[in-house]
Amino acid sequence: MGVDIFFVLSGYLISTIILRSLVDGHFTFSDFYIRRVKRIFPALLLVLIFTAAMGWQRLIPSDYAELGKHLLGGAAFISNFLLWQEAGYFDSESLSKPLLHLWSLAIEEQFYLLWPLCLYLLHRWRLSAIRSIALILLVSFFVNLALVSDHPVAAFYNPAARVWELMLGALLAAIQLHPAGWRGLLGLPATQKQAPEQAAAWMAWAGALLLGLGLALLHPQRAFPGAWALLPTLGTVLLIAAGPNSLINRTLLASRPMVWVGLISYPLYLWHWPLLTFAHLRAGDTPAWTTQLTWVAVAILLAWLTYQLVEKPVRFGRFNRRALIAALCTAMLGAAAAGTTIHQKKGFDERFPPSVRELMTRGGKKAVIQGWRDGDCMLDFRVPASNYKDFCIEQKRPLIFLWGDSHAGSLYPGFKALQESGRYDFGIGERTGAICPPVLGIEPRPLCKSLNDNAIEAIRQAKPDVVVLYAWWHHPRYDLKNLEATVAAIKAAGVPRIIMLGAVPYWQGPLPRILLDAWKKGPVTQPPPLRLKAQLDPKLESITQQMRARAEAMGIEFVSGLDYFCNRNGCLTRLNQDAVEPLSYDYGHLAPDAVRYYIEQLAPLIFRTR
Repeated sequence: MGVDIFFVLSGYLISTIILRSLVDGHFTFSDFYIRRVKRIFPALLLVLIFTAAMGWQRLIPSDYAELGKHLLGGAAFISNFLLWQEAGYFDSESLSKPLLHLWSLAIEEQFYLLWPLCLYLLHRWRLSAIRSIALILLVSFFVNLALVSDHPVAAFYNPAARVWELMLGALLAAIQLHPAGWRGLLGLPATQKQAPEQAAAWMAWAGALLLGLGLALLHPQRAFPGAWALLPTLGTVLLIAAGPNSLINRTLLASRPMVWVGLISYPLYLWHWPLLTFAHLRAGDTPAWTTQLTWVAVAILLAWLTYQLVEKPVRFGRFNRRALIAALCTAMLGAAAAGTTIHQKKGFDERFPPSVRELMTRGGKKAVIQGWRDGDCMLDFRVPASNYKDFCIEQKRPLIFLWGDSHAGSLYPGFKALQESGRYDFGIGERTGAICPPVLGIEPRPLCKSLNDNAIEAIRQAKPDVVVLYAWWHHPRYDLKNLEATVAAIKAAGVPRIIMLGAVPYWQGPLPRILLDAWKKGPVTQPPPLRLKAQLDPKLESITQQMRARAEAMGIEFVSGLDYFCNRNGCLTRLNQDAVEPLSYDYGHLAPDAVRYYIEQLAPLIFRTR
């Protein structure tokens, strides 16, 4: 919501400045862009330098290489396009991307690049700014509505689907600057340019109500922006339109504390996310609320110092204007070049000694899904069941059928390696989907129900000898109330054996990052510990006990992955002391070597005869 409010405010302020300058005959492109550079570049450069330095200290090479790409995106104002390209189930979590927030600044700067020229041409050709802005607004809003259901990432990051929010502010600016004013445009007597006091009060309260509804009703499962974005954007428009004399604006928004926050709002926006991200990385999980409040306070302090010591001297000091702009632009190009170098050098993995380098340098989506049948038999978000390929279910017997979420999909390389070893002759069937546990009738994310309906029908037709059920059972979105009914449906399909797999080691963050923290605690002359208790998911033991009890009650077999990877000294971080591959590249999907070992250990159980 903060971004949506920001877009409306930005569209209003910039359009007001440009339109007023055009009418007065004082507008020049050079003056506009010089002001933008002086306003945007200094604080941004400071935060980019800080983030790069902190990343050097805190991030494993794969994460630092990704940060280098985001440094380039932040300096070149293309962060929204990079994040759009990266988005997906196996993308790094938001709280591990220190420069994630710059996507909104990128859209604003793309707007600044084109909008002055658009308004200049409208003014020169004597075209109606109000009608033109309204047309752009409507087209962009309908693009947003068209994308948000089936292509939500595009709706979020695509400037074509976001510019309507800026246009709302621009439209208000154009109406207020029109000679007839808004009353004249509506055919009302033009006795006052400002809204009457009563109307202004109603607009302000209506705007505040819309913002309040947005805070109460919006949550991550909403299709956003979509029509939901009308709550914060129209609320902001109404508050601006109410003018400075309405009660809310006069007493709250114009108060000294709020004006002070407004003065430091830009550096505060820049500082808050990197600080919270590094706090999250240090904690290994979402930090305690007291820790988060402490870092917010630090962000406020840094924002005030940045405003006083950097922004004000640059914007209002007596520097040579040409030299200053040249220096700022050169520095921003340098930041972009530094980001490119970090990315190309793969996060400078030579920072680490050979004993830990291999464990730290691999990562990212490609490492996580090595050997999976991703896109064919393991489907990502928004991919319908019709995308399952025929080869996902082989004709050999006995047929082992994998059903579950991405964790079940991660087991395929192990079964494939076992099949190719020749020690067991069997066929493999698979129906897996990201964030979609093998439980009928639930919808933790769109299309999951249809994927599971397809899976149970495939089981009925293939009649596998063994169905292996596996998922991240305690995922916060999962509702397992229909698990017993699902098992009953599998039994009714004539399946003689059902094996439920419990959790393997799950960690409170990507395991390579946890290994980096453990190695730093020393001695740094030695590789990271082979086993760890710290940073394990605290729910592992309880969920294993719960699922074991449910499996026994349903009369199916249960296997705990913890039995194969953990003991009283902790859980394995890699298969042996000399291994260069971590047990997982993320929080818990087993890496190829680990999954091959796991399935080899399970094979006697799976293929035993009753």
